Amino acid sequence: MNSKSHLLSDEKLEQIAAGNMWDFHGGVYPIENKLQSNQIPICDAGIPDHLIIGIEQKGNVPELLVKVGDTVLKGQPLTKVYGPFVVQHASSSGVVTAIEPRTDCHPSGLPVLSIVIETDGLDRIYPYQGFTDYQQEQPATLINAIQDAGIIGLGGAGFATHLKLLNQDTRLLIINAIECEPYITADDRLVQEHADEIIEGIQILQHILKPKMTIFAIEDNMPEGIEAFTKSLQALPAEQRSTILLKIVPTRYPSGSAKQLVEILTGEQTPIGKHSSELGIIMNNVGTAFAVKEAIINGKPLVSRIVTITGEAFARKGNASVRIGTPIQHLLDTYWLNAIHQGKGQKLIIGGPMMGFTVSDNNTPVTKICNCILAPTIQESPEPEPEMSCIRCSECAEACPVELLPQQLLWYAQSEDHKKLEAYDLNACIECGACAYVCPSHIPLVEYYRVAKAQIKTAKEEAHKAAIARKRHEDRDLRLEKEKQQRQLKHKLAAKKRKQQMKENNNGEDLVAAALARAKAKKLANSSVVDTETAEPKPSTPNPQVAAAIARAKAKKLAAAKATEETTDSETATNDVAQKSDPKKAAVAAAIARAKAKKLAAAKATEETTDSETATNDVAEKPDPKKAAVAAAIAKAKAKKLAAAKATEETTDSETATNDVAEKSDPKKAAVAAIAKAKAKKLAAVNTNSTETSETVEQSTLKKAASVKEQLEVVEPDNTEVIKQRALRKEQARLHKQALAEAQDKAVQTNTEKVTEAEPVDDKKAKIAAVIAKAKAKKLAQKDQ
Repeated sequence: MNSKSHLLSDEKLEQIAAGNMWDFHGGVYPIENKLQSNQIPICDAGIPDHLIIGIEQKGNVPELLVKVGDTVLKGQPLTKVYGPFVVQHASSSGVVTAIEPRTDCHPSGLPVLSIVIETDGLDRIYPYQGFTDYQQEQPATLINAIQDAGIIGLGGAGFATHLKLLNQDTRLLIINAIECEPYITADDRLVQEHADEIIEGIQILQHILKPKMTIFAIEDNMPEGIEAFTKSLQALPAEQRSTILLKIVPTRYPSGSAKQLVEILTGEQTPIGKHSSELGIIMNNVGTAFAVKEAIINGKPLVSRIVTITGEAFARKGNASVRIGTPIQHLLDTYWLNAIHQGKGQKLIIGGPMMGFTVSDNNTPVTKICNCILAPTIQESPEPEPEMSCIRCSECAEACPVELLPQQLLWYAQSEDHKKLEAYDLNACIECGACAYVCPSHIPLVEYYRVAKAQIKTAKEEAHKAAIARKRHEDRDLRLEKEKQQRQLKHKLAAKKRKQQMKENNNGEDLVAAALARAKAKKLANSSVVDTETAEPKPSTPNPQVAAAIARAKAKKLAAAKATEETTDSETATNDVAQKSDPKKAAVAAAIARAKAKKLAAAKATEETTDSETATNDVAEKPDPKKAAVAAAIAKAKAKKLAAAKATEETTDSETATNDVAEKSDPKKAAVAAIAKAKAKKLAAVNTNSTETSETVEQSTLKKAASVKEQLEVVEPDNTEVIKQRALRKEQARLHKQALAEAQDKAVQTNTEKVTEAEPVDDKKAKIAAVIAKAKAKKLAQKDQ
């Protein structure tokens, strides 16, 4: 139901009845060229060899009533009623040979699903019957009959007529007979020849809509049509004649457009994005009124329409009744096209030169919205001038009948800025071509707008599909979540029910809970047993053998580290003195230091290995105290022997290095070398005696260890005596080494005195030798301890 505030007022209707007319913005005055076709009566275009009837409407395919191989009659329905769409009919008798996509009569040139009928030339009619007295019928019945007859708007838009007639609050009915497009005269000839039938169609529409006023609008450049309609109108009774108001509109393009004609007749502008029905105004083409009369009175469906055949390229021109689905090539070959222009790339335009579109496929069929086939010569329609840049002259804005801004629309169409195009109301453009007609830069503005509209439509369709897919996905997620919750609730209730039944059957005892408790208790008991078995028992008292071995190893490491530090200090002092005295002596000292460092590193590694092996052996043998005692004695003997060998090697290396350097330097240093050699010999003798002594001690220790082992086989050993004997032996060895060292010092002192008497030595060199001797003696004493 329309809002009452938008409807035409009674005052406005009174102004219209008084003969008032208004104007619209813009418009142009192109050359009409209507005399080529409006002077010849309408004739039948004949039956073509085959018909191509498109059944797809607005992208929707209705249910088919025929299949390939079926025989059809003229007027037989091919599809069922499908929602708001009309029924399609066979326009002649024949056999269905194919149901497949074929090129449609549309600016896009895209194929649509079509039914191909091979005609038999007999034009056999499907039986149909109209209403004997339509005034006794309900409007809904007549509207259904109009839908079943396949009637749509024949003015060019192709809007379904039965949808327009559903409006329940119609205040003004307009019958549009204005053909403002140049060349087209189909409506003019229809009014001239069928004015009486048109008036009958108007009366049927009045019965359905019951408007307060009906206007028949016609242009002033159609004098024959005005005369014919006026004659038929005057023949009506006065009561009927008063319900139809004839309005003659001044010729101006595009006055025949729906919104512009409403503005001319009522002074009201149709809101952008709205239909004229919002104002309570229903408009139908004069051809539609004629088709309504044939459908209701005669029961004849819409199977043909009047088509203007015009243009200087045609040998014959005029208007013809053409069956829906007739290929354009049939019209060209059989009747109209001049043989001079065939095969020369003749331009064919569907519609007029302002709003029409060219077709490249001559097998394109005639449809219900095809009102003209124009074949102009090159003189009539020369090639378009090269497109140039816009000079912003605003001629397009002044000519636009919708009061848009074509210049801005062009910019945004070229940049594909769809949001701006919508903001500037591109969809309100009626594609009349007035802007392109007046453009001095020859810019094809309408072509840009059509492409932009198609892009916007495609983008919206994709967005709509994406929204539907997203909604379906969200609904699916909700459904799955709901099903999951229902399953969980179902399982929970079932478990609760089972639990209750088990309690009832077992005197209130929960068998499942009891079983779980027993399983947990068993698992806990098993884990406790495993932990008890795998845990290692800790010894109650420490093992004395292991503690002794560890203590010995630590003592050895500590002694070695201390000796290393003292040796390093002594050598550093020696080197300092040597460097202060003589560079050559400094070189000697450096050589000695390097040799000692190498020996010390090797000895330290050996000692650590020995200590670790000793400790390992002691620990490994801790279960047997007898073996531990034997191993300890052997390890001690080996350590003493290794220390003696190390001292000998270090002394020999240092003396050798000193002698080599001294001999190379001067004869005085040779004396010092002789002294070093004597010291080396004495030290070797001492080491030999010490080694023999240590071997003797080792043998005695082994023997005692063996005897101790035999005793331990019977009773536990008493280590007190062994420890006393070991301490005694250590003391004896120390005293022996001390005596040898004193003897060596005396010998060295004697040799030094002899060398001094034989040849005086430099005081500095003597000091160096003294420092070296003291360091060596100190080191040896520490090792003996």
